[in-house]
Amino acid sequence: MANNIPFQPMGKTYQVIAGANANTITITSDSPVNQYLVVSHEKTNGTGHPVYVRISATNSNAALPTANGSYGIPIPPGHMFVFTGPQCSTSKTVYFSVISENDSPEIYITPGEGL
Repeated sequence: MANNIPFQPMGKTYQVIAGANANTITITSDSPVNQYLVVSHEKTNGTGHPVYVRISATNSNAALPTANGSYGIPIPPGHMFVFTGPQCSTSKTVYFSVISENDSPEIYITPGEGL
């Protein structure tokens, strides 16, 4: 259940490198959670581009936006957000897929609870 409290990590932090092709990893947590702190560590000197993230209970890839729409939440360079998504735990995984227009930005994902 999502909580309206400061974000509390409840699992390991995972790193995933975005690129021109979708990169998907699985996430677990130390206890059942359904919120995720997502940090884009791409450079912010004016050359950075957003990273597109898809959170799913199934192995599904993020995609770059098109006129027809696509699955991927944009995260601007150097920003962090808390997302509510499918629940994960020690025995249940969630899939995080990332893609970028260029460069190789790093994304860090920490499961937990709170805003």
